[in-house]
Amino acid sequence: MRKFLLLIFLSVGLSQITFTDEEVKTLENQFLQLEVQVDSLSTQDSLKTIEIDLLEQKISLLEEDVALTEKKAKLVKPSWYENKWLYFTYGVVSVAVPVYLAGQLIN
Repeated sequence: MRKFLLLIFLSVGLSQITFTDEEVKTLENQFLQLEVQVDSLSTQDSLKTIEIDLLEQKISLLEEDVALTEKKAKLVKPSWYENKWLYFTYGVVSVAVPVYLAGQLIN
């Protein structure tokens, strides 16, 4: 067991990677860029969540508006003069009276 631990300790100790100052600066810049991208993505995610919530509110309001419009359409009744039989009678009279008067003029 001691040999195994000694072997692991030596392999970890001898395999250590060292970076030059330029490599460290490059890695640091890349890390900062990744942090900015993560922040940007989290901001976009929160904005999309807000947008989804607003769209869901809009959908519920539009559904409520449709329900109210349907209810209003049921409550609205046509006036007495907006009757199809009354319109039919007006049409018959407006044709029959001139025909009758024209017949009287000819006789």
